[in-house]
Amino acid sequence: MPVKAGVVRAGERTTKQGSPDTFTGTVFQDPVITANSPSRLGGSVVTFTPGARTAWHAHPVGQTLYCLTGVGRICFQGQPPQAINPGDIVNIPPNTMHWHGAAPDRLFAHLALSEAGEKGEGTAWGEHVSDSEYTKPVSG
Repeated sequence: MPVKAGVVRAGERTTKQGSPDTFTGTVFQDPVITANSPSRLGGSVVTFTPGARTAWHAHPVGQTLYCLTGVGRICFQGQPPQAINPGDIVNIPPNTMHWHGAAPDRLFAHLALSEAGEKGEGTAWGEHVSDSEYTKPVSG
């Protein structure tokens, strides 16, 4: 089925709160792109309150984050967390375990874009990020 041309009005989308199964703290998700076949691309603006973050996770086709506001953190498994700021772009390779979220004292928002896998596979969620992992010294 082809993708329909048109405008999706802001009032047609609703903000949802991130699930405590996959996020620590208060997180809001505003859908921007909903995958419609043949596209597998989805995207949301995700807003993290101070200290909020994702659990460890990976995406079958990778993920791109475009940082919009505030100060955030990104951490790839086996590496220290890095600071991320407005205008930064984070490229996350396929099946790479990582987490991202806000700095402890700042709001943070990014546009998150990812594709479903060829067979419709979505995000693979892991354990919550511990406070000791989250508070490690930040580079960048």
